[in-house]
Formats: sequence, structure tokens, C-alpha cells
Amino acid sequence: MIRQRVWGVVFVEAGLLTVSGALAAALAVRLAEHGVDIAAIVAVICCTLSTGLSLAAQFDQGMRTTLYVCPVKSCAVAVRIRGAGPHELGRIRALATDHRQHGAVR
Repeated sequence: MIRQRVWGVVFVEAGLLTVSGALAAALAVRLAEHGVDIAAIVAVICCTLSTGLSLAAQFDQGMRTTLYVCPVKSCAVAVRIRGAGPHELGRIRALATDHRQHGAVR
């Protein structure tokens, strides 16, 4: 299951980068048709590509983050964890989802 999720993240990231590359190329062609200076075109391309990279990185971090929330409606306990092994994830999940372990704030 985890392996499929990682491959899904990779494909979405590749898609985001492909779209930003295509957008950068289209913008470069349009700007060149209007006689814009090459330095400005390069700046637009760099901005477009860096924005695509930033979006891909944010998506990647979001997909690799796990959120556990206490099932008790009045409880505000929520744990967001990233980069942990299966044993640690199990321990955190047990702590966050068992209201008796973290209880009400006194």
C-alpha cells in the first residue's frame, strides 16, 4: 500500500512539472512573438518552473504526512506525523485514537 502511494506521488509530481514546463514554453513563445527582451523571457521561464517545483514539493510533503485525529467529537487532539517508520506510526495512531490515553485537558 505504501509503495503504491509513493508511485502515485511521483506521477503527480511529474505531471505538475510537465504542466509547468509546457506553460513556461508557451509563455516564452508568446513573449518572443511580442518582441520581449530575452532576459525577461528567461526570468519568466525561471519563475514558472520554480513555481511548478514548489507546488510539486508541497504536494509531496502533503502526501507523505499522516494525520491522526481523536474520534471523540469534543476532543481537539490531532497528531500530524511525517517520516516515521511503521512501528512509530502505530504507536502514535494508538495514542491519538484512544481518548483514554490522552484524556481531556484539565
